[in-house]
Amino acid sequence: MFFSMHLWETISNRFDEWTPPLRPGPDDITAFAHTINKQDNVLLLGLTEELLPLSAKAIDLNEPLVKKNPEKALVGNWNALPFENTFDVILGDGCFTVFQDPLDLLFEQAMKALKKGGRFVQRVFIAPEIQENLDVVLSQRHRHTFHAFKWRVAHAMATPYVPVKAFYDVLFPLTQNKTLEVYKDDDSSYFFPKLSELPKWDRIHFNTSYDLAERCPIITWIKK
Repeated sequence: MFFSMHLWETISNRFDEWTPPLRPGPDDITAFAHTINKQDNVLLLGLTEELLPLSAKAIDLNEPLVKKNPEKALVGNWNALPFENTFDVILGDGCFTVFQDPLDLLFEQAMKALKKGGRFVQRVFIAPEIQENLDVVLSQRHRHTFHAFKWRVAHAMATPYVPVKAFYDVLFPLTQNKTLEVYKDDDSSYFFPKLSELPKWDRIHFNTSYDLAERCPIITWIKK
């Protein structure tokens, strides 16, 4: 499987149309900031604009977006980070969902790039421990903001991967939200692990300021 760069470039160019939980809320940004000390050297996986001010470096495969941030960003793949024992903190938002290799590889690369005692801090989109019935979720769409509903539908379909075309095909007949068009005919898949399926963490923090925040914890793993 692979994550379509065309999809990510399209989303990044229209990111103002996305709202939490798909992007971090103010409480998330505060929580991320509280994991960082003043002297820390910080790497950001991706180019999440809310987290860029917290980082010294950022790495992403999206070359056009990297060129917009030449002072911090470099083109690179998270499955082969070009660093070793370099950073005190590695941040990321939703990275697990779009990472297309086995999750163990992302942890291996993060731990390689971190100094001893460094923190791997990620906002993770988790699926519920007991998978919801898709028909029930669809019947409750008016309880949610659009992007929270979209994520809940994806969680109900995930095993733990879900092709983005699959949830587009489910959602489009129900709502013609203009952001859905980015998923049409795309070959990417998203990954939604259960909390119990993740490597044992050292800290976990849940915010409550937006719809479905209970499925978007900020989790910290410490390099021993």
